[in-house]
Amino acid sequence: MLEFENQGTNTYLVYKISADDNLDTMSLGMLTNNKIPGLASTLFTQMDANKYIKYNVSGKISVSQFFSRPVNRKRLVGVFSGIVDAMLSAEDYMIATNSIILDLDYIFADVSSCESILICLPVLTEKNSVDICKFFKNIMFITQFDQTENCDYIAKIINYLNSTPVFSLTDFKTLLDSIKSNTSSSTAKNISSSLHTQPYTYPTQPSTVKVQPKVQNATQTNPKTVSEPIKAKATPVAQEIPVVQKPVNKTAQQYNVSVQSKQEVQVNDEKKISMFGLLMHYSKENAELYKAQKAAKKAGKQPPTPKSQQKPKKTVSTSFSVPGAPPQNVDFAIPRQSTPVSATVPQSQNAVIPQNQRQVESSYYQKSSIPPVSQKPSYQSHDSPKSKAMSFGETTVLGGGSIGETTVLNETPQAAQIANPHLIRVKNNEKIMLNKPVFRIGKERSYVDYFVADNTAVSRSHANIISREGEFFIVDTNSKNHTYVNGTMIQSNAETKIVHGDKIRLANEDFEFKLY
Repeated sequence: MLEFENQGTNTYLVYKISADDNLDTMSLGMLTNNKIPGLASTLFTQMDANKYIKYNVSGKISVSQFFSRPVNRKRLVGVFSGIVDAMLSAEDYMIATNSIILDLDYIFADVSSCESILICLPVLTEKNSVDICKFFKNIMFITQFDQTENCDYIAKIINYLNSTPVFSLTDFKTLLDSIKSNTSSSTAKNISSSLHTQPYTYPTQPSTVKVQPKVQNATQTNPKTVSEPIKAKATPVAQEIPVVQKPVNKTAQQYNVSVQSKQEVQVNDEKKISMFGLLMHYSKENAELYKAQKAAKKAGKQPPTPKSQQKPKKTVSTSFSVPGAPPQNVDFAIPRQSTPVSATVPQSQNAVIPQNQRQVESSYYQKSSIPPVSQKPSYQSHDSPKSKAMSFGETTVLGGGSIGETTVLNETPQAAQIANPHLIRVKNNEKIMLNKPVFRIGKERSYVDYFVADNTAVSRSHANIISREGEFFIVDTNSKNHTYVNGTMIQSNAETKIVHGDKIRLANEDFEFKLY
């Protein structure tokens, strides 16, 4: 039974040796006295009658957590290379390969370098030989890969695993090394450089160039080699038909307004004329108008209008007062009265209001609900018959209850207030929204969801906050400086429930968990 144990700044995966276990002492000696590539550093301790084998996994997370999200080339190749190195190293150190635990929960990876280490349990038992090729195939089929990069390496790995009759760790390591060297960034850089350095290759077959009637065919004017760029030659300027264009005003072109529209504006202007309009439409009458306008402007008077541009005035007949028109008689109705009241005002002899227009205006005011200014509102007691007839009823009570009583709305339960779970970083009062089922915190930018850039005491992958069915848990991911909840250090890789208001400390960085 393997369990995690925190000791100082280190996190160990501990195996307690039982009395029935038959230790492979030679393999145990190789593990404890050597630093074997691909295998976790191993310690053997004894306390009274209890014996333990401890594996240092500080600062590393399980591959099952590492592959819980889309995996890129670097992570997959790093984990696979670590597994291959562990198997090859076991053969070199005369350790049985079936003693290596091939379980993604007990294979640990560094989130920064993506290197992985495996656990070797030197206990002599009847174990079946492990099919390492099948193990790699299962990982390829259950893993979700990052589609934002070139995924040709996936096809190479799967083709090798399916095509080779006898799986060879050495050949597979060679394939992984070639994939590791050909990263997507270098491939993109090579493609980009080739596009800029290689000369352009022109087509080897004649191309048909469509030109205007004035331009000759390129194949007729340049009958040399087709490999050269095809250029269309235009006819000499002397052969072109001259096009007479009218002078266009630059000011009109600048504001996307045609000269014709400018002229129409100036011609249709009845009261004043500008210098531009005088120049464009010069006449004695316009010159006199411009001079009179300029003189009136200095004297503060309205310039006169020429008789040719004067229009006859129209007679406006309306019941409403029009600015500039003589006052008229206006009929309006008072609410709750059928006969309109006539407000007599002085009226000119020339202004006549039609009878049908009066009737329309009278009916409009009868429908209006706005009381006139002269009428004072009448205040009545609520007990009067009129007030009972106009009553709008009692206030509607939410959630039932007797009419006339005020119902107190129930307080929102705490479960309904869980809307935005977040962390408050005490250092700068930053609000960190927990918007993922598994929210990662650490200082490895490419792996975590919240990047702690200004605290070196926090591990690359320090802790995860997990949400499940409305509850929240925090898990320390083998950090070196550990995780604390309300001042108590929690066990690594064990879920600890957190509630609203809990104080969380990652190394020496304080946070506060909030549900709303």
